[in-house]
Amino acid sequence: MPNSVLKVDARKHSVAGGQGLNTGFSLRPGDILTLSAGPDDKWAAGVPNRYSNANGLGNPLGGKFGLYRRGDQSFLYGALVGSLDGGKTFFSVGTHLSMTVLTEGTLTLHYWDSNSQDNVGDIAVIVQIYTGPINVSQGQSDGP
Repeated sequence: MPNSVLKVDARKHSVAGGQGLNTGFSLRPGDILTLSAGPDDKWAAGVPNRYSNANGLGNPLGGKFGLYRRGDQSFLYGALVGSLDGGKTFFSVGTHLSMTVLTEGTLTLHYWDSNSQDNVGDIAVIVQIYTGPINVSQGQSDGP
């Protein structure tokens, strides 16, 4: 099970004006992906009332700015989101996500916001991937 800690930057990895953090993890259907970010780890979409954790603004930190809609998808401003298709579609991560992967792709992580220029800070994200049991080839024995 790969286990890594990565830093997602609010400005560099914003969906607006940035580029998602390519984790380098290629996922397949059936993999179990777990992502965790500390609830006290904060980043910001500008001035002090725009500081939040990975759950996004107003949940429970920072002002309530509602949802930012991008295409057909909406998440709270300042939320941590992921993608398996290079940022065409996204899924909510927040401070914790555990999911079974349904499609092949490389995991990228993003800050959900409409303006990257005033974003500050980064969040540490723990990435764990369970790919299933290791197959032991037949014919091996446990003893002499």
